[in-house]
Parts: sequence; C-alpha cells; structure tokens
Amino acid sequence: MKDTRDFLLEIATEDMPAGYVRPALKDLEQSFSKGLEASGIGKFSPVSFGTKNLLICYIKGLPVAPEASSKEIVGPPKRIAFDKDNNPTKQAIGFAKNQGVETGDLKVKKTSKGEYMVIQKKEQGRTAKELLQEKIPDIIKGIRFPKTMRWDDSGLKFARPIESVLALFGKERLNIKLGNVPQKKVAPLFPSQYLKKLKKTCMIDWKKRKKKIKDKILKAVKGIGEKAIDENLLGEVTFMVDSPEVFVGEFDKKFLDLPGGVLKASMAKHQRIFPVSKNGRLINKFIAVVDGKKRKNNKVRKNYEKILEAKLKDSLFFLNEDTKNPLTDNILQLKDLIFHKGLGSMFEKIERLKKLCSFICDKSGESSLKTDIERAAELSKIDLVTHMVGEFPSLQGVMGGEYALRSGENKNVATAVREHYLPQGADDDLPQSKAGAILAISDKIDNVVGFSGMGVDMEKIKISGSLDPFGTRRNAFGIIRIIKDKSFRLNLDELIEKGIELYGVKIKVDTVKFRNQIVDYVKDRIDFLMGDVRPLELKKAVLKSGSFDVADIFKRQEALVGIKEERYFLEAAKVVERTGNILKGAKKEKIGEVEEGLFKEGPERLVWDAYLNSKNKIQDLIKKEKYDEATREYAGAFYEVLHDFFGKVLVNTEDGPLRLNRLAMMKAINALYTERVADLALLPQIVVK
Repeated sequence: MKDTRDFLLEIATEDMPAGYVRPALKDLEQSFSKGLEASGIGKFSPVSFGTKNLLICYIKGLPVAPEASSKEIVGPPKRIAFDKDNNPTKQAIGFAKNQGVETGDLKVKKTSKGEYMVIQKKEQGRTAKELLQEKIPDIIKGIRFPKTMRWDDSGLKFARPIESVLALFGKERLNIKLGNVPQKKVAPLFPSQYLKKLKKTCMIDWKKRKKKIKDKILKAVKGIGEKAIDENLLGEVTFMVDSPEVFVGEFDKKFLDLPGGVLKASMAKHQRIFPVSKNGRLINKFIAVVDGKKRKNNKVRKNYEKILEAKLKDSLFFLNEDTKNPLTDNILQLKDLIFHKGLGSMFEKIERLKKLCSFICDKSGESSLKTDIERAAELSKIDLVTHMVGEFPSLQGVMGGEYALRSGENKNVATAVREHYLPQGADDDLPQSKAGAILAISDKIDNVVGFSGMGVDMEKIKISGSLDPFGTRRNAFGIIRIIKDKSFRLNLDELIEKGIELYGVKIKVDTVKFRNQIVDYVKDRIDFLMGDVRPLELKKAVLKSGSFDVADIFKRQEALVGIKEERYFLEAAKVVERTGNILKGAKKEKIGEVEEGLFKEGPERLVWDAYLNSKNKIQDLIKKEKYDEATREYAGAFYEVLHDFFGKVLVNTEDGPLRLNRLAMMKAINALYTERVADLALLPQIVVK
C-alpha cells in the first residue's frame, strides 16, 4: 500500500482587492494539478479556499514517493552489436556497461529504421517533498494579478505584501524559500486538522460564504421587496468579508427620481450595497453586507445611510448639470476627446459609425431603420463628456440612452444608444432591439479594425483575454453573437472591408493582408462559438465553404450535424472526398470547362448527365438553405455513378486534353457542393457501410 500524505499551502497577505482572489485560487489549482502530473506524481484535483487575505490550496493523498517508471534506452543497431556467431561486439559490451547491465539483458526492437538493441531501465522519481519545495515558490510567483507591487528589497511581486507562507506535507512543515517572506509557525498538525481549526475562526470556504450571504440577503429582503441579488456584486462582496452579516438600510424617497442605473451604480461603486426592488421598481431600501460576529448594527447602518445620502446628492447634482444644456452641445465636445492615439477623436468615430450603420442597414434589409440608427450613432458617445459617466464609467451607454429620452429623442434612438455597448462579456445580455444590435455591430467592427490596425497581435489574443488590452477578442465575440441572435444576413468580409475603408490613411498597413488577418481571427472565434461538434473537422468543413455570412454558417452547421449519421451524408462526403483527392494532384494543371465532344467512355457521359440533370435542383435547394435536402440530392446524383466511373475510367490518362476534360468534370461536381455547403473531404475516415 502506498504511503500517502495530505498537502496544504497557505499564503497569508494584506487585504487584496476582492476581484483578485477567485482568479488567484484558480491559478493555484491549475498550477498544482499540471505540475504534479508533469512531475510524474499523478493526477490530482486540488481544492482551494480563500478570503481577502488568505489563499489556500489543499490536496488529499499525495504519494510520498512516486512509483519507479520504466524508460527505454536505444543502443546500437543489432547488425553491429552482435557478430555472425551471435557474440556481443565492442559496441554491445560498451552500451551494456554504460547502462550498468549485462549484455544478456539487451533486447532487440524492430523500428522503421531497422532492428536496434534496447534496454528497459527503471528510474525512481523524485519524492513529493523535494518537488513541492522546489516548485511552490515558482507557483506562487506565477499567480497572475491585474496589478502587482513590490514591498521589500527581495524583488518579489504580488497583489499585496505576503505576510507569511505555510506548506504542510502531512505533519511536516516544508521550508519554502520565497523572498523575505517568513514561514508561518504552527503546532504540528495534519493539513485536515489545520483546516478544521482555521474554519473555527473564519469561513474560508468561499462557496459556502457566498451561499450564506445570498441566503441572508434573501431573508432580509423578505417582506420589504422582491429582488436584491446582483450576482456580480455578490461575487465581489464574497471576497470582502470573512464572517458575513447583513442589515437593511434606507434612504430619502426623493432620490428615487434618479434613473435606476444611477441608483444601482451609486450603491455598488462606493459601498458595495444591494438595491431592493418591488413590483419591478426600486424602493428606498438597501441591503449591506458587513464583516463580523453578530452585533448591534444600528450605528453601522446609520453610517452607511449617511454616506449613501451624500453620494446620491452628488449623483442628483451630476444629473441636473448634465441636462442643463441641449444634448447636441456634447457632440462638438467629442472633437476634443481622443478615441485612441493614432485613431482620431470620438467625433471622427461617430462619423464612421453613421456610415457603417447605413451600410449594415442596406446589407441586412433593414433600410427602414436607417434614419433612427444614424441618429443613434450620432448620439452614441455623448455621455462620455458628462459628469455622470465621468463618475460612473460603467454607465456609458445607459446614460446616453437616458439623456436622449430626456431630450425628446424617440424611444428607438434612445434604446439603440443604451444597448450599443452590449454584450460586454461572454455571458452578458445582447441588444434586444434591431437598432441597438446594428449600432453595436458597427461600434465593435470599428473597434476591431482600429485596434488591430494599431498592432494588436491576433495570435496572442487567441490564447488569453489578459493579452488583449483593447478588448478585440471580446468585440469579435460580440459581433458574432449579435449576428447569430438576430439572424442578420451579413457578409463579415464586406463589413471588415468597409471598416478598413472608413479609417482611410489611419490604417498604415497592407490592407489586403490586414483584412485577411482579421477575417481569420473572427473565423477562429466562430469556430469556438460553434461548440463541441463531433467530429471537430465538421466545423472546419463548414467554415471553408460558402460566404462569410455568420447566420448561414451556423445554419449549415446545424443542418449537417443533424444528418451526419445518415447514409446519404456519408455518401455525399465520399463524393467530395474522391473528387477532391483527384483535384489535389492536379493543382498545377490549367483546368478549363467540360467539353462534351471529348468524351470517350460511356461512364463519362453518365456522370456528366447526372451533373446536368441535378445541378439546378441542388443549387436551388442550397439557395433556399435546405442543406439537408441538397446533401441527399447530391449523394443520390453522384455516389453510385461515380463509383462505377472510377472503376472503369482512368482520370489521369496520358492523353492531355482528355485528362483535363475529366478533371474539369471532377472540379464541377466537387464545387457544386463545396463552394456553398461544406468541404466534407476534411472529415476523418469517411466510410459508407
């Protein structure tokens, strides 16, 4: 039976920003999991715990010493290792001696290069203790934070100063060398005992802590309102308190005249408190989460109410100041607001947006919305120069829509302004209105083109959003999600080209190469959003064919996934594969049009007749986006007749004109399906049973 021990790492710090803790715990879990597997110790699932000043990783049942592994060492070829009488030569003797074995221990292994002598050697891996002591400092240094700091002369960087580190392997305390950080001194305890003791002082299990906060809020809101849970804010306060308690406070009803978004932002930004609504409207109550044992909260509540009143007075002042002058006055101020160095002002951006919106309206068949959307584009950035957005940047768009309504703009315009930043994350809401969706697409296209032209590395941002400071990755996802949701028929090739055209001389790179880079990147994002399709090559097959019409790409994928187990799908794939394979070997050939007068074999005529008889019907089905029926028709037209053709006719004949004519026929049949539906030749192991 293996000797195993539990392991625990604790990093104690000064209070960290709430948003730093959960990602840091994920980093710890992943680093230990990958490190232990790579070191040969085994596969483990670390469990993390954390508070604003504690990061803890716990692993159960690590083997003290890993099992010995077997390693194959290849020696000399057999032909020189033994003579004709099968006696070992100097080469065999030398190899065996170097490996510490007898020549009789050598084995023969057949390889693609011939027979070689090999030896199997058992190697004892390093102990878990050795590996942990070596790897822990690097794992801690490798935790990623938005910002880090140095606090002594060791050069160590972390989110906040590290006060101590503790590593327990069983009852043994490991010596961890990490800058000038001291080791935490504790009585001899097993990791599980230490955790149990720690849990008595604070709630280190953040999942339980989050649930406790949520339960307490729901209990507190019962009877006074119906909704108080903001999941983002809940996630934040979870890492602001160790022993959560909640209380209900209130504020003057006059502040309910403020827009709901302003009320929520005022509460969330400064005090991290939860607004309460009733019958879909905010009421003059709030719920605060505080740290500490149960106590009289009257004094604390009054302090919260006093601070909130001051903040709401500020917000009311901002609202009054922002609405003193006509909304259009803000447009001229945008000339002095830089979008980004090298990309011009925000005024120039809205001029581009108006043209992009007009272009999209025409292309998507939404021309009736053009007047409203162009007006929304003109007003889309006006709130950036307001007092309110200066104080609450998260309200950009929201306040633009609010101020547009207060200035007498129609609801469609105001809604589009409010929605055009959506979505701002992978799980964020999408614009509900068509006007908002078109303005959002335009804004994101302009961002992607502009920032890509400033030198964003498309390959790096594929790897991680943390390497994407301008949000190019997020914008690309947003474009695709909106188009898919609204089923807009838009060719992204054309949109990207229009975006580049509108920037003009500001894009100082090879525009063709630049356009292709953006297109490839966006296609990669579509591939991701297509989900876990099996086989994976089916996604590639769909993306390789047709226009860059996002809605159509998803429609083709859905249709083919639904029929991929059908015999006629496999038959169609086989037709594409066989014709495609022949064309691969003829890339240098100048293939023209089919000339019927060159047919010499009966099967040639049969194949071409099948093409002529089915072409219009297949193209019509594809045009109507009936991809399943088109696939069935394609398979029925060509599978059997081509099978017979390939058995009787040599395509790559020595007769040049005849060969080119047969290749032209293969090209026509292949293109009939692959140009608009999918290149099914990319699928692995196409077998028709």
